[in-house]
Amino acid sequence: MFTIAQQLEQKGIEIGRHLGEIKGREEGKFEEKLELAGKMLKRGYPLQAIKELTGVSDEILAGIVHR
Repeated sequence: MFTIAQQLEQKGIEIGRHLGEIKGREEGKFEEKLELAGKMLKRGYPLQAIKELTGVSDEILAGIVHR
């Protein structure tokens, strides 16, 4: 049997774990977009097309171009 404090702590741990999983998935999706944008740049796609297809911002694309 858990005390109220222990129950709240356990719930906080579960929420934190869930939020961490969500953040990890989002970061993975972003990395995939960056990889795709890089490949498109190498193949000569126009910057506007890359932005529209990947959703990557101008600032981030500029960073990829200048690598």
